[in-house]
Amino acid sequence: MKKFFIPILLLAALGSVFGAEETTLKTSTNGYFSFDAVRGSGSLSDKDWSLENVRGGLLFSGQWSTGFAFALEPTFVPGGTLGLTQAWAGFAFSQAITVKAGLFLVPFGRYNVNRRPYEITLVSDPDQIGAVFPENWREIGLQGEAKWGSFNLAVFVGNGLAEAEDFGSGQQLRDNNRNKAFGGRLGAVLGQSFEIGGSYYRGKADAANERALQMIGFDALWLTESIRLSGEYVQTRIDNPKPFGRGTAEGWFALAELKWDQWTPAVSYRYHRVDDPFHGPGFAGADAPGEGITSGGTRWAFGASYSLAANFKLKAEFDRRRLRDADDWTSGLQFQMAVYF
Repeated sequence: MKKFFIPILLLAALGSVFGAEETTLKTSTNGYFSFDAVRGSGSLSDKDWSLENVRGGLLFSGQWSTGFAFALEPTFVPGGTLGLTQAWAGFAFSQAITVKAGLFLVPFGRYNVNRRPYEITLVSDPDQIGAVFPENWREIGLQGEAKWGSFNLAVFVGNGLAEAEDFGSGQQLRDNNRNKAFGGRLGAVLGQSFEIGGSYYRGKADAANERALQMIGFDALWLTESIRLSGEYVQTRIDNPKPFGRGTAEGWFALAELKWDQWTPAVSYRYHRVDDPFHGPGFAGADAPGEGITSGGTRWAFGASYSLAANFKLKAEFDRRRLRDADDWTSGLQFQMAVYF
């Protein structure tokens, strides 16, 4: 992580050079908090409720009139541990081009950078989160953003994901090999209410710097004053050593939301699958393959969000889930309180 202090200091130096004239510093502090009440981990016949997934965070941000900016977002995650979601410094060379250095949310698709509890209508994440790529996917490195006309681009280079037991467990804050991963998202606004985007990621995941991990993604958003339709698709592939075949995973979701006064009812369909003969339970490196992974399933999520105040949401969600190759559906019910301040 020490390596990235240098680009951060360089960006700070640029800010001071461009800010030789009078500067103005604007700062803000915001926070968020949520917890869930869940019943029916496998079936609604279970009458026991569980209070879980306590999450919270603070977001400190600032901007100088010269174009220099920074953000720090410490978070409390389930289990009571303290982590970091963002810690970066950046400089806007113009209204269209910005460069950041440090820890940032990976610009892959739309959902990964906008999934805090107060930002979404439903309680649960799409099933591909944590299965096809890591939950709360972050990266340490450099990120550039550019806008021109109807297009917007975000690219990054950093340590990349490590090889792990499954596709959702490769998050790391320091590099496990000499390879640097790269990727990003290109979006295009078509008209006043429709946007599409394509995402890409590539890096070497194993410590020997031999096996490539690659992802492609597509997302779309259609938005009116009262209706929001969105969806994302992700496909992940990892090279495995012979005689094992390549590991693959894919997932997608579609979401429809209707704004109706203080209510926002929503329905979502989610699907994911994972097939990998080399990783899985028991995986401990190139010389200790795991049991393999064959998992996935589909899920319907029906829910609604009620805005008790401008920054205070109460949510309810009912799920119907079926695991891959299973005949029976299971159900679950969950509620959430989400606050932004």
